[in-house]
Order: sequence, then structure tokens, then C-alpha cells
Amino acid sequence: MRLFSLSYSKLLFCSKAEKEFFFKLKNLLGYFPHSIHYYKKAFIHKSANTIENGKRICNERLEYLGDTVLDSIIADYVFHAFPQESEGFLTKIKSRIVNRKSLNKIANILHLDAFIICNIPQIQSNDAMGNAFEALVGAIYLDKGYNFTKKFIISKILTTQFDLDFLARVDCNYKSQLLEIIQKNKDTIDFDTIELSEKTQHNFHTTIYINNVEIAQANGDTKKESEQAASHNALDNLGIF
Repeated sequence: MRLFSLSYSKLLFCSKAEKEFFFKLKNLLGYFPHSIHYYKKAFIHKSANTIENGKRICNERLEYLGDTVLDSIIADYVFHAFPQESEGFLTKIKSRIVNRKSLNKIANILHLDAFIICNIPQIQSNDAMGNAFEALVGAIYLDKGYNFTKKFIISKILTTQFDLDFLARVDCNYKSQLLEIIQKNKDTIDFDTIELSEKTQHNFHTTIYINNVEIAQANGDTKKESEQAASHNALDNLGIF
């Protein structure tokens, strides 16, 4: 209650626009923010060319922070949700939750376009949406701390927007998915897989070309793993995930 009083008292000295932003934010998040300046910055896209105190500001730093925090929360959640599964399985499940397509979808569901300040057309279909969501996570983390952010992501996002059992059953043969799409579109595809001469972390490297244009790369311990990883990256780059 004291936090509410401190935050609410600040509104007495705010402009009408700031008051409207404060309550819009409260409706979005379900709580009254304390350090509201983090949230303001979270929604400023670099295209807005916003200047504050002589410096250009945007949400890219908060996006970086939010990406790291979100990745940690999802990794921890998936780790405990599937206690018997391998590292490879956990990585695949996490990648199905934390990817550009799903982040953009979450941002659209939350109607973040009503908050974002930018100068780009068709914001709803742009990666700026997902980036703003990551920046919002960064703002929540700075304002409320890691444990609060973790509870928020689990209760507001993970348990409402994702079915982990379904994600676990989804076909994870990325190469076959990619080949099916290529065949349907009547495109050409080439897998250039080589065995690395210097054995470091991985043994094989795969580059995928679609219509003779490089679309993705990846490494793997085996040729199959390398091609699967590259196919996953290709699907991600094509916006399939």
C-alpha cells in the first residue's frame, strides 16, 4: 500500500498525458509501477529519434537486458517442468517459446502497439513489437527485481499463452519441416555441410542456401545435428517460428 501511495502521490505533479500513461500501464501490467521512467523508455523505438537532455534515447539497452532476463526465466521454468529430459530437448522447448515470432505475437496480444513510439509503418507486423516486449521485461526487472519479474512472466505469459505439453509433442525435425516448405513453394535448397578440420566445440558446419541465397548457418557434433540446427535457424530467419 505504501508503494501505491508513493507512486500515486507523484501523479499530483504530473501532466495529463503522464497520468494517462501511468494508468494505461497499470491496466497492462496489473500493478502500479514505481520507477515509471524505465517503462517510458521501454516503448521508445530508435526510429522515433527521441532526444532527452541532449542525448538520443531508445529502448535498445532495455531490450538487451530484457532478452537476457527472459531467457533465464524461461530456461529455469523449462528445466523444472521437464526434469527427466535432455539438454537438447530443453533447448528446443525454450527456442519454441523465446523466438522472434512468439515474442511478436505476445506483444500483439498485450496491444503494445498502443504504447510504442516509433516512425515505422505497420508496427503490428514488425519485430519492433517483440523488441518492445523484451524492453518491457527489462523495465519490470529494473523496477521490481528478478523474483517479481519471474512471477509476472510465469503467471501472465507462460501459463496463459503456451501449452508446454503441446510444444513437447510438436515435430522437431526441422529439416523435414524446411524441405516441406521449400517443396510447397517450388524453391531450390542446398545443404552445404563440411567436417571441420579443427575440432573445437563442434565437428560439422552447415550452410543452407535457398534459391542460391545463403539463409542460415549452424554447427553440430554430427552431420545430422548440424543440418537440423541450420534448418532451425533457417525456419527462424524465414519467420516460421
